[in-house]
Amino acid sequence: MKILSYRRQVVADHSSTNYLFYSSKPLSKEVRAVVNTLSSHVEVGAHTAEITYNGESADLGENRREKFLKHYEIEVRESYDWWDIGIMLEKARLPDVELVTQYEVTEGEATLAFEEIADRLRLRLEGCQLDYGACHDEFGEDLMTNLAEFAVDIRDELYSGKIDALKVAATYCGENKVLNSRGLSPAAQKLCAILEPI
Repeated sequence: MKILSYRRQVVADHSSTNYLFYSSKPLSKEVRAVVNTLSSHVEVGAHTAEITYNGESADLGENRREKFLKHYEIEVRESYDWWDIGIMLEKARLPDVELVTQYEVTEGEATLAFEEIADRLRLRLEGCQLDYGACHDEFGEDLMTNLAEFAVDIRDELYSGKIDALKVAATYCGENKVLNSRGLSPAAQKLCAILEPI
């Protein structure tokens, strides 16, 4: 056998998993120092912790996600264009915890679930596809940070007793469709604009 030619080739693995943990209030230097020990990949700012794992099998894992959420209110995760949003809710600030959790939908491609962690309730909207054109119109260039700030708006509406955003999320997860946004709360209207059926 004779080798006629050869070429050098680099195959790039473009897969990555991106996390952004967000606090609406700036974290103290002491807390930021603790957060900095939770992952060797983390970049910690006054309001955020950002992590990117490159490669197909690299991920933060559920236990470490919960450690970050002890210090942050919001988690945004993106992997292969699938998006998750986590919101830590203080149960004492919700007018009706049972009313909120009745919107749980766990059977679809996307899911809306609730998990009690001590005196907080973790809202988990997972497995979503986003309309990137609408996201750019709503949030501009920094999608992850602005999506996290938008999640704070959803949280604040839930604290004030407005549950339209949950209706939108539950319909999306359960029926793979987006509700008509007319007459809904501002956060629910924005959620309708950015979700894309799977």
